[in-house]
Amino acid sequence: MINRNQKPSQLLFRRNRFSIAFFIAFLVTGNSFGQCLSSVNPVGGTNNLLVLEKKSLRVISFYKYGQGTQYFENSSHSDFDLIRKAYYNYLSTSFGYGVTNKFTLELETGYFFNKTQIYDLEPEYRLTGKGFSNFVVMGKHSLFSEPVKRIYVTGAAGVKIPSSRSPQLVNNVEIPVEVQPTIGAYGLVANLSFVKENSESGMRYFLISRMETHSANKNEYKLGNSFFNSFYISKHLMFPWLKGDWTTILQLRNEIRTHDKIDGVKKESSGSTLFFLSPQINYVYKDEWYLSAMIDFPVYQNFSGTQLGAGTGLTFILSRTFRL
Repeated sequence: MINRNQKPSQLLFRRNRFSIAFFIAFLVTGNSFGQCLSSVNPVGGTNNLLVLEKKSLRVISFYKYGQGTQYFENSSHSDFDLIRKAYYNYLSTSFGYGVTNKFTLELETGYFFNKTQIYDLEPEYRLTGKGFSNFVVMGKHSLFSEPVKRIYVTGAAGVKIPSSRSPQLVNNVEIPVEVQPTIGAYGLVANLSFVKENSESGMRYFLISRMETHSANKNEYKLGNSFFNSFYISKHLMFPWLKGDWTTILQLRNEIRTHDKIDGVKKESSGSTLFFLSPQINYVYKDEWYLSAMIDFPVYQNFSGTQLGAGTGLTFILSRTFRL
């Protein structure tokens, strides 16, 4: 529980620490296999919502496993079976530094241990890419803060920088864009978050919106724009028999992606509207380390054309904030 007698700056610092592990998974886990397995928003997802206290350093790492096995044509299952399974293992880290009490600077990056497509062929044939994804540099600013009523609004904007502009080669052959660790294009990112707390009941309510736009890469491939909206309800567990600091979260997330383009021409089998339901559990160790686990369940998928849909995903998060 947060003490009402704390100073606003103390409230903000404590408040940020609570937010870190709870909601980092938003957008980090945004992933549509139909649209290039490329929408894992590296640490884009590290959406920890609020600004840091001045001269505070926040470090967040997360591991994400995502996979897909079922093709869709629009919102219906398809018997198309070119790829039997696509999956990836991804590790990301972000650093946030409180420049002032209202402005935080963040750096995000990540590494794909693999982005793999297994084709439905005999003998089995697979393609795998790996490597660093993108770097995201963002500035986050507190737009509204009312500690007494526990209402906070934060905005952020930044740039996405590819780790490489050149496509990855395997055995001197360029692998498909779907398994490239980075699309090799620059982009812009913007997001807005709203937070409301009730300290007596231990409830928190979050609404987050994020947009990403992309330029074309060297091969004139341009990812479609991405729009993410997520609503969370969290409950701080306060039972006499429960030891430690635990919180449960339920997230409903919507992901919308517009069509990709190749040489300025719309790619027909691209673009999607997805909904996920994501339960999450968080634990605070020694009031310093925040550990979290989340499962993504796709509840609705609608694709333009025929695409490989998203399956159940799993995310683990570890974070800590240091006061410098």
